[in-house]
Order: sequence, then C-alpha cells, then structure tokens
Amino acid sequence: MTHMKKTYLYVLAGLLLVTINSCSDYLEVEPYDILPGDMMFSDEENAKAGLIGCYDTFYPTKENAPTDLAMWGFKPQFMLANHPTMDTQASGWDKTYCTQDWTATSSEFEQIWIGHYTAISRCNIFLAGLIDMESYLFKAGEQTKKELEAQARAIRAWNYLNLAKNFGRIPMLLTGETYSNTPSKPRPDNEDDTWNQIVEDLAYAADILDWTPIDGEYGRITKGFCLSYQAIAKMYQGKYEEAKALFKQVIDSGIYSLLPCYSYLFDPERAWTTEDIFAVVMWSDWGNNMGGTNGWSPQEDHYMWVSYSSASMEYNGWGSLFISWECYYSFEEGDRRRKASMVALGETNPWTNQTIGAVSAPNVKTGSEFMPNISSVKYWRKDCDYWTTINQPFTLRTLRYAEILLDYAECCFRTGDATNGWEMIGLIRERAFGNQEVTLNDSEYPIPMLTETVEVPDAGTYYAKYKADNGYTADAWLIAVNMERRHEFNAEYSFFYDLKRSGLLSEFVEKEYPKNVGIDPSVNPDGALKDWHIYRKFDHNPNKMLFPIPEKEILTNDAINKEDQNPGY
Repeated sequence: MTHMKKTYLYVLAGLLLVTINSCSDYLEVEPYDILPGDMMFSDEENAKAGLIGCYDTFYPTKENAPTDLAMWGFKPQFMLANHPTMDTQASGWDKTYCTQDWTATSSEFEQIWIGHYTAISRCNIFLAGLIDMESYLFKAGEQTKKELEAQARAIRAWNYLNLAKNFGRIPMLLTGETYSNTPSKPRPDNEDDTWNQIVEDLAYAADILDWTPIDGEYGRITKGFCLSYQAIAKMYQGKYEEAKALFKQVIDSGIYSLLPCYSYLFDPERAWTTEDIFAVVMWSDWGNNMGGTNGWSPQEDHYMWVSYSSASMEYNGWGSLFISWECYYSFEEGDRRRKASMVALGETNPWTNQTIGAVSAPNVKTGSEFMPNISSVKYWRKDCDYWTTINQPFTLRTLRYAEILLDYAECCFRTGDATNGWEMIGLIRERAFGNQEVTLNDSEYPIPMLTETVEVPDAGTYYAKYKADNGYTADAWLIAVNMERRHEFNAEYSFFYDLKRSGLLSEFVEKEYPKNVGIDPSVNPDGALKDWHIYRKFDHNPNKMLFPIPEKEILTNDAINKEDQNPGY
C-alpha cells in the first residue's frame, strides 16, 4: 500500500451561509495553514482546528491522499455503488464494473483504500494527542474534550464502514496507529470484529453529541449521523431488532423529514435540507464566485466535475454516466422520480432545454460502445462546455432520510412487523408520486408541479404482481424495498450495497438483465442501435459480492498475503 506520510493535519475553517432549512451555518473547509502535531494539542482552539483536518477528508482535494483523488466522493464511490447493478452503464475501462471483470489491480479499489485510510490515520493521530490533553485546557472542561473525541471517532467509524461494505474484513488501525507507524496490520479473524469496532465508536459518539451540530455548523457529525450509521452497521451484522430500534430513534426525533418535491434534492442551490442526515457541500463555482477558473484547473473542489461527467456527449459532456433502458422502463406510470432523475432519447433536459437526439443521430444506443442514450439529470443541471464550463455547485448527500425509512422498513419486515414496513414504503411512494408538491405553489419550477393529488397504487398489491410477472422467488416485501431503493437512489451511493446485503443482488441481475437477451453489439453493431436491451453475456458470480483487497496492499502489508484475498479473485 502507498502509506500516509504526513503526520500533521491541515487547519481548515470557514463558514458559509446556508440557503434553506433555516439553519445558520455549515462547515466549509478551506486550507490556510499547517499545524504541527506538538502545537495541535496545546489549547482548545488548536485542538478544534486539528479536528477540522479530519473533516477535510470528506472533500475531494488533491491534498487528502498521496494519490490524485480529485473526484473523491463521486468517483470511485459512485461507480462501485451503481455499475455492478447494471442500472448504470459505463464505457472504456470503467465498463469492467458493469460486467464483474474488475481485478485486484483496478485503480478504484486502491483509491477507496487509500482515501479512507488517510482519514482513519488522521483521526487516530488526533485521538492519540487528545488523550493527553488536560480538561482545564477547555473552557467547558471535559465535555468539550468528549465532543471532540466523539466527532473524530465517528469520522473514523464512517470510513471503516465504507471500507467494510466494500472489502469485508479490513485491517483495523486504532488510536495512535497509522500506516506509517504500523505498516503491517492483519485483517481481523471475522467481519464482526470489524463491525463491532464501528458500532462501538458510533455508540460512544451518539451518547455525547446532540441532534443539532455543534456551533450550528451543518457538516459536523450529529447524533442522527451516529445512530443512523450504527443501525446500518447492525444490519450488516444481521441484528435487525437492534437496528430497528436505532432507526426508530432517528424517525421519532422529528429532526428529519422528506422534502415535498423529490427533484428539489438535486437542485444545485439547495444545501442541507431537512432530508439530509449528512452531506458534503461543494459550493464554490470557480468561474463565478471564487475568482478561479471554471474549466479544467480549479484550485479546489474538482469534485464539481460531476456535471461534465454526467452530461450527454451530444452536449459536450464526458458521457461517463449512462442509465440503462431497463431501469428507465422499470418506473411505474406516475412515478415522478424518473423525470427528476434521467433524460432519455427524445426527451428534453428541463434545466438546460437540450433535447437528446436533436443534434446527433437519434439512436437508442450511442457511441462506439453502444451505451444507452439516457443521462442523469440529478447532476446535469447546467450547460457544459468542454473547455470552460465543466463545474457547478453540488451537494454530496452521503445519507438522507429516505434511506432511513427504507432501511427501517426492511428491519420491520425481518422482525415480523409488516404493517409498519408497508407504511414506511407508503411514505416514500407518496412523495414519489408527487402528492406533497401540490402544497408548494412553485409555478416556476422546470418540472411542472402537480396541482391536484393522485391516488398512489398500493405497494403490496403492485409488488406481488411484479414478483409474479417477473418470476422472482424472493418475498414481495424484499422486492418492494429494493425496487423503491432502485428508483429513489439511482446514480447515488447505496443501491449495490443494499442489494447485496439484503440478498437480492444475484436474482435482481438475473431477472432485470436476463442473459443473452437482445442483440449482441459485438456480433451485430448495426442491429444493436435499434435494440434497447443491455446484452449480458456473463454469468453473475455470487463470489464477487465483496471487492478484492487491492493488490498493492497485499504486496506491501507483511501481515496480509494472497491467502487473505476475498473469494472470487
């Protein structure tokens, strides 16, 4: 592995006025100095500044790791959470993530590994120094010290959770340990040893922190963050009763609610809504606000390339994100999430007024690799130009309330509480079909709002029929939870992980993307242009539910060898 060489943290600070949700501030990180370790723990002010160095690792600056992670947060996270489901498609070398052809040398695995362990190492350095600080150094004494510890432990736990859901058992560097001072660390004997540490850190932080962020700075860890991710970790352990109780606390808190309009979630000008349990705001638009360039070389916030990455190639986009026609056609009539999420051949992007197929040949599949001619408008909400305009403000919604409701629904079904499970799914579907939009009176919105409520099809009835029509063997409730996730979180950050954790992934691929259906573009490229199916040649391999430990880690960590590699590689 490429080890973390820095033993200092960046001091970052700055507050920016939030635009909605009636909150006062949110945490923005902007480097202005470097703080040596011996100074970081000299007083409260410097300790707090050091903690911001841990928060900095949520952001995609090139300073956050010894490799270029300029798209950190979108790529590789987006690719690994979506492409293996086949609902999103990629061309070029990224195509391997749609066909299970990835290997232990694939760069995205190394980036995920390095990025998260960079954050973990910073947290461990911070926690080690904090231990020796006397309580009298803090104005509020021991309470402030505990709050700093809680935030750092929760950040560490979040990074471990992301590693565990990708790789399973992973080396657990604890307080004071980094890959510089602990270059050889074995994997735990079982996954529970990993999850238990994650749960322990989050449980500690949940007991210390409040529902509202410290100092009113949205972007800091809260009780809602800790309880939610603790519950998710419990689900990975199969402890559904415990997870259900934790989710119930979040729901009963009254802090969070679904936005009345699903499309609002992806408006660039909206940050930290009532639906956001945790988010990272890439707010600056370098061409207009910060005095930098709006093209290829912004000083920071490279992550805003998501607009350029998502826009149709027909309109100067990179074309690296395509939505499958299978996903497009899977939406029920009246489900407004499709219009808010994707624009297909013959349709017009409501935000840019650009019509797919109006400039280039109007093909169902596009480009030399026959990608589906559908683009995500969750991220493409601004005109893109290859040389000058590729960025836009953007919010990475790491965890939102809709995910809590669907996870809680799954826990209800698994614990014999089907009534509450269907009720939670009903809440998601009420929003999906637009019934809350009628209260908004937003006549200027690019997607016209509903003016009258509609009848939402009963979820139990609909998914029982869906199961029968598509030949699923899984329970109707499991299909329902995951299909709602499919439509709610398309091109976001959780769908693949939910499918595999809940046990539906293999059947989903088999039923939604039947093998050898459609026209094989390698055999008949001309015919492929007329056929909308993704042509799946490969047999889905259930041994690839976990991604491979990066080859570089196996070569450089003496406590891990090839026998430690995950199954299937």
